[in-house]
Amino acid sequence: MAALALLFCAQLHADAEWPQWEAFKKNFVQSDGRVIDVTFDGKSTSEGQSYGLFFALVANDRAMFDTILNWTSANLAGTELGNRLPAWYWGRRDDGSWGVKDTNSAADADLWTAYALMEAARLWKAPAYASTGRRLLDQIVAQEVIDAGASGTLLLPGPQGFKLAGGRFRLVPSYYPGFLFRYFAAADPHGPWAKIWNSFLPLAMKAFSSGIAPDAFVVDSNGQAYPDSEAPPVGSYDAIRVYTWAGISDPQGSELVRKLEPFAALTRKLGQPPEKVDPTNGTVLAASYSPLGYSGALLPFLRALGDEPTLQRQRDLIENAALRSRFHLGPHPNYYDQA
Repeated sequence: MAALALLFCAQLHADAEWPQWEAFKKNFVQSDGRVIDVTFDGKSTSEGQSYGLFFALVANDRAMFDTILNWTSANLAGTELGNRLPAWYWGRRDDGSWGVKDTNSAADADLWTAYALMEAARLWKAPAYASTGRRLLDQIVAQEVIDAGASGTLLLPGPQGFKLAGGRFRLVPSYYPGFLFRYFAAADPHGPWAKIWNSFLPLAMKAFSSGIAPDAFVVDSNGQAYPDSEAPPVGSYDAIRVYTWAGISDPQGSELVRKLEPFAALTRKLGQPPEKVDPTNGTVLAASYSPLGYSGALLPFLRALGDEPTLQRQRDLIENAALRSRFHLGPHPNYYDQA
């Protein structure tokens, strides 16, 4: 989640001004609803579109919500969002044209989009949003949920590329916000959502053996979890969200919060969260640079731990950067730190 969103979302009322949202729209959202990663080649992702929907919902900005939704459907799902999962990656192709560069979907974006749609239906009393959201859930179940034997029912990061040889599966733990699975379990009690979370949690506790969340890990059909076999094991730009989800899932997430305390200890020692950590042994791989977005992501986690001094240190870093730059972090708008 956006660092500034975590700081200010709780202060919002339905009709309140939210200058951070206005700044986000100005810097990262085109008038046609495309959410742009200006830091990396002007690309767009289904994740960015889903976060844009969520922020617009929080801001009670229905016009922008609809604009982002329409661009997402038209450009990532062939105008059939709900009947199709959105492609995860849109940008400049090798021939210079702009469009989908990878048709695979990203399960976290799919979950967040479905959630935003279903909540939009409730808050704005507009059932059509819920219809699209529920059809999207059906597509997630059909294409991204698998039976992993003794490992249980699991959500793959996408339909393609995550089923490995030997009955193994590659998982991305930041794609498992526990509160979303509880939400969907209540909204769709016949769906697999409770099973997915209940299958994932014991595997995560094994994969987080050093108290550090990895970007990805591997499980097999016997209920075992292993370090990532497809890339050098690391906890970095994806894993940082695991701490966010654990922190805002309390008390249900308290077991995860306690398990992940070693990352808070590293942050306390260094003053800021380390950019990259070896999740197999807790060794810091890169500490010289720490994205400000990391500090934002840790706020609910540190609050859940009750680590007030480290929490205040991260809040100060974010607030000072925002004051210097008028609602964006650093000397230039950086999509990752904001979103």
